Amino acid sequence: MAVFYTPHTGKRATVKCGDILINSNTFSPAHCGIVVSNQDVIHATGKGIKVDDIDMWGNNADMFRSATDLTPAEAAKLERIAQEIKDSATYGVGRAAFKSTFSTHTAAEGTHSRLNKYRERLKNHQGVVKHVYCSELVILCYQLAWIENDAINANHRLFIQLDGKHTWPSTLRRYLRSNANFKELGEYKKA
Repeated sequence: MAVFYTPHTGKRATVKCGDILINSNTFSPAHCGIVVSNQDVIHATGKGIKVDDIDMWGNNADMFRSATDLTPAEAAKLERIAQEIKDSATYGVGRAAFKSTFSTHTAAEGTHSRLNKYRERLKNHQGVVKHVYCSELVILCYQLAWIENDAINANHRLFIQLDGKHTWPSTLRRYLRSNANFKELGEYKKA
């Protein structure tokens, strides 16, 4: 069973669906993924969108979770979206190298129109996004999961207010650390 170590308390706890891993042992901007059921991690790599057992992830990753526990329905939505992205997308090396570097990560009008396009694709099972990189995958899961009355609820407590197409993992880490709706759990370590 995968666990993480909480440096503040010295306690170990289990990994849950919806947890976000952001590597702390690689070059900046790092790498990230989202935990789904069976303690698997979906993440976008140069080898494609992968599902790996969390123990294949590595030893050094900062872990983040919703400050309040996800309901089973919320966790299921996050996982379904992550699976749909995995099934339809390829790794976007151009997005990772250029879009995330030379544009603003602030969510703006372009972000919302793009999310509405992805929402329609998700609703019609057309493949959410064609190309994605790691932090974009995580952010899209946390944005598209909050669809209410056929519209994206950008005011939901867990809607990540970043433009995933233009956000490095290190920027996502800073955002999560500064957002009261998420908590940093500590460093992931193999059991």
